[in-house]
Amino acid sequence: MRVGLTSRMRRRLPARGLRSSVVLAFATGALLISVILALGTYFSARHYLIEQRESTALRQAYTDAALVRDGMLTSGARVGDVLSAIALPSGTSAYVRARGGWYSTALTDDGPGAVGAVRRHVADGSAALMWTGATDSAAVVVGIPVPAVHAEYYEVTVAQELDSTLGTLRTALVVCALLTTAAGALLGWYAGARVLRPLNEVAKAAARISGGDLDARLDPSNDPDLATLVGSFNNMVDTVAERIAKDARFAADVSHELRTPLTTLTTALGVLRGSSELARPSRLAVHLMGAELERFRQALEDLIALGRLDSDVRESGWETLPMGELVRLALADHSPLRDVEAGGSSGVVVLRDRTAEASMVRVDRMQIRRALSNLLMNAQTHGGGLARVRIATRGRFVDVHIEDAGPGVPLVDRERIFERFARLGARDAKGGSGLGLSIVERTAAIHEGSVSCHESAQGGADFVLSLPVAVGERQ
Repeated sequence: MRVGLTSRMRRRLPARGLRSSVVLAFATGALLISVILALGTYFSARHYLIEQRESTALRQAYTDAALVRDGMLTSGARVGDVLSAIALPSGTSAYVRARGGWYSTALTDDGPGAVGAVRRHVADGSAALMWTGATDSAAVVVGIPVPAVHAEYYEVTVAQELDSTLGTLRTALVVCALLTTAAGALLGWYAGARVLRPLNEVAKAAARISGGDLDARLDPSNDPDLATLVGSFNNMVDTVAERIAKDARFAADVSHELRTPLTTLTTALGVLRGSSELARPSRLAVHLMGAELERFRQALEDLIALGRLDSDVRESGWETLPMGELVRLALADHSPLRDVEAGGSSGVVVLRDRTAEASMVRVDRMQIRRALSNLLMNAQTHGGGLARVRIATRGRFVDVHIEDAGPGVPLVDRERIFERFARLGARDAKGGSGLGLSIVERTAAIHEGSVSCHESAQGGADFVLSLPVAVGERQ
């Protein structure tokens, strides 16, 4: 149970990126180093200061003990007067045990409580030094035996300034450790950015290539560690671009080579159709052959058009035209739809939006005309008939909606339908090259637009060709 809970918690944690890992590593390293240095500095300084304080206290106690001894050797001297004559440093109290009693310069006369365990060593005839917490702050207690006058001398020095110094040092080291950690994190962020910069360039170049820009390359680098990566990436792109160009040229060459025999076959078939001597079965065979030749011709034309699009061959120059004019030209290309503009009874609804129709787009007239014609023919042939055509603006894009009267396209197939030679069952029952919508998708991409498939309000398919409005016409 505990293992399963741990696994679920790990899955919930967001994945840490490379830059975050680098920043964390630098910050952790800086923190560890700063903590080690801070601890080393603190304990070294503390040891040195304590040694200095003990040495000073011991030297001062020996000096004052000698003064007490000399004063008590004076005939008729009183112990209290002798202690009063000693100039003690600030924070230091003196205690003398002599003549059966305790004498002190402190406000309290609790000598045994102040000197603590040091007394046992002094009573044995040895000088002793010990730290005690009997006072509010740590204090150093020094005991000196004075055998010449049968006395014991003690000095208790409160180390308040030592505590203050060590406290200040601790605060300073903690602040330095935090600043060092922050500096390490900033350094890690900078290092991560430097490390990821080549990867970002690779990602940008790869995105451009996937978008169809096969001329995208990485800039040469003087960094010997990156030169191999840059060279390998550019060589890979060169190889891929060359392979795609070869395939496109091959398809175009094959298509052109097939045009001549196809023309010959079509001409010969026309002669046979005009012959009155053919029997009924032969005429039926010639009719079927003609239908298949027409289908083959259409597939060949689509292959040639797709090859030109892949090779970025322009069929006409770039023009800035109103979208409404392009749609009217496409409608005029199809004889069943020619009466739409004249108000005939084709059953097609053309929704008027004068503003949208007047939207200017920068296009290759022939390519866009073919793309719109393919969408119209797809609706008429495979979608149960063309139902509605409308033009609408959407931000900086103008959309052409071509709706059919069919059952629509399943959601799972609305992207696959634009693949080359895609087949979708009932929609392709009447045949076709399987390239018409691929030509539309490639044409839209060349014009920095898009094509998509949705469900219309009547339940049919709604194919939307989106093109950017010409720059000079944008609001």
